[in-house]
Amino acid sequence: MNKPLALLLLGLVFSINSFAQDDEINTAGLVFLDYTGNMPETIRSGKTIVLVNTTKVLPDQEFGKSAEPMINEAHKVFVEAGIDVVGYYNSKEVLAGRDSQYGFSEAWKKREIENIILITKADFEQKKKDVTRYVILVTTFNGKPSLFTNGQVAWKVQNKDFSKALEKVAGAANRYEKKNLLINDAPEYFDDVKMVWGEHVEGYLTDLDFGKLAVPKFEIVDIPNPKPTGLINNLVEKQVEESNALNKKNNLVLADKMKAGYDYEYELVDPSLTDEELEKQGFSYVLLRLYAPGIDIKRLLNYKESSQQSYTTQIFNNGRVTLRTIPANGLVYKYYIKHLRSGNVYLGPKWDADETWGEALDHMLYNVREEMKK
Repeated sequence: MNKPLALLLLGLVFSINSFAQDDEINTAGLVFLDYTGNMPETIRSGKTIVLVNTTKVLPDQEFGKSAEPMINEAHKVFVEAGIDVVGYYNSKEVLAGRDSQYGFSEAWKKREIENIILITKADFEQKKKDVTRYVILVTTFNGKPSLFTNGQVAWKVQNKDFSKALEKVAGAANRYEKKNLLINDAPEYFDDVKMVWGEHVEGYLTDLDFGKLAVPKFEIVDIPNPKPTGLINNLVEKQVEESNALNKKNNLVLADKMKAGYDYEYELVDPSLTDEELEKQGFSYVLLRLYAPGIDIKRLLNYKESSQQSYTTQIFNNGRVTLRTIPANGLVYKYYIKHLRSGNVYLGPKWDADETWGEALDHMLYNVREEMKK
């Protein structure tokens, strides 16, 4: 039997983790979709965006360069099939965190996007050999930051040959009435979105002691009853159980870190609460994080553009400073504080992202203490 593989999106934050389950690959995250032979009825009459995910990106390549050949091949097929793809996006950037998902979903609603195609190139090891599988998921956009809703209909194909997977997409789409006539011949890339609604501040607000900070917990996902059937949803159920068990432990660690490292008023809160709901409950600030390649995080948070191939994180331990250099395309966590009323984001005077959430949070809490001493 093949080693199982599943691409897990924890809370739809598109950090890819590989687990294996026979030949089925889940790319939708911790959501239970109704996988049928049906595509959205508007696949050839409405607007569609494509999220592209690759599990292996060369350190010196940005998303566009690494995914360009695959996107060009896909776009030709989509044009011939009458699928109006108005933009291609790096899934890791879209799903980096709560604010990024909100920003992209709001932009898509304004553009009247109806459908989402998720293309995943999964590279993994099987029986000590490197293996590649292409998975294409087609479903509707639910108009919310979550992108997908439990129970909604989805169409999926996977194949070791990308062109054959695309042929399946075209064949399935041809069942629906074609109304899309003016489709761009060349693919359009988008890597920016309005995520910061206030000011970008490379420091911390020195009156944190005058307001209460909301600290969202790690998400515990509910399993719907009844849940959609099928092998993939059985796999998703197992992934949810594993994720929930991990996040319960993470929440204990989070509580300990905040207690030891944050000297002002705060409270751990339900991660589903919106900024408006938090403000109504008396919070002034919210602690947020992004998880994506550092280069994408800097773009999302409105840092000045840079051609650096790597970023340096300053680490403070027992009064000593060490430096950690991480490739610009390396996946990192970055914490920041947002002022709820103004939308200003406080990012710290130094780049403090790191490869684990715990270390990134430690760096941020240290920097907050140092900033507040001034």
